[in-house]
Amino acid sequence: MNKILFPFFALLLLLPIGNSFGEYQTELGDDIFILVQSTVRNSDGTLIVYLESTKFSDLNLPLLESFLDFETSRGNDPVITIDENQFQVIRRVQSQSFDSEGLVASSMLFDNVGEKPLILVRFAHDGYSVVSGDTIESIWTFVRNVS
Repeated sequence: MNKILFPFFALLLLLPIGNSFGEYQTELGDDIFILVQSTVRNSDGTLIVYLESTKFSDLNLPLLESFLDFETSRGNDPVITIDENQFQVIRRVQSQSFDSEGLVASSMLFDNVGEKPLILVRFAHDGYSVVSGDTIESIWTFVRNVS
């Protein structure tokens, strides 16, 4: 009986830990909806990994709003209407090439504040291995209400 109870209690102790990292699920209609789509390709262009999420482990909303205000000041981001509400769609692409082997366990969007890079939003995932010559492209889509 004790052998059965121990794993059960160990599982119960681990459950609350999962929520201690502050996860944020975004949905259309929130102040800001966020979707990230990441593709990793090898040096031949073959798809190795595809990840997408609307769930994030870090979100610095004040800095993100400031970043989006700056980005949209360029005037290139469309406004769409859904159910009589107007939404601005902001899409930005990040690309990176790898020159060594490693493990990537998150996709992050940074902005320089002063001279210090700060995380605006982070998508933590199980991770994937990369080798020299691999590339990643992350498409960040932000939708915010402008009605």
